[in-house]
Amino acid sequence: MADPNFFKDRTVRWEGGRVVLIDQRKLPNRFVKVRLSTAKDVADGIKQMVVRGAPAIGAAAAMGLALTAYHSKSLKRESLINELELSARLLEATRPTGRNLFWGIDRVLAKAKGTRGPVRKIRDAIVAEAISIAEEDVLFNKKIGLFGAEMIEDGETILTHCK
Repeated sequence: MADPNFFKDRTVRWEGGRVVLIDQRKLPNRFVKVRLSTAKDVADGIKQMVVRGAPAIGAAAAMGLALTAYHSKSLKRESLINELELSARLLEATRPTGRNLFWGIDRVLAKAKGTRGPVRKIRDAIVAEAISIAEEDVLFNKKIGLFGAEMIEDGETILTHCK
């Protein structure tokens, strides 16, 4: 039986310093959430296909950088940026052809580099940007669903397939 909160959950979600993914490998038979604490955990999740779909992978990579920032002990901006860049390389190696993955990483790095002020402010901006990316993905998917619903007649069946 499907979890009654299935449609309320997000594929990629920030939860108090951790990233929560719906494990796509278990669907549709089971609804399992995976909680990740580091960018390496997120990179492994991307490699192992816990998260699937280009936009969701981009959001997960952004969240991986948010984890790096959130848990960083850096006191200086330059040190934090260096940590983020190391995590970015780790995440980029998971899917070298994934455009959304690079887009999510680049967007978070740009936010980090463009935010001035104390390290805490930069960390908060990075987390907010990653959450924003994930929320935008949800909104875009809803719009796609609304547009697509107009094209489907009652009783029709749709099959999607990815290679």
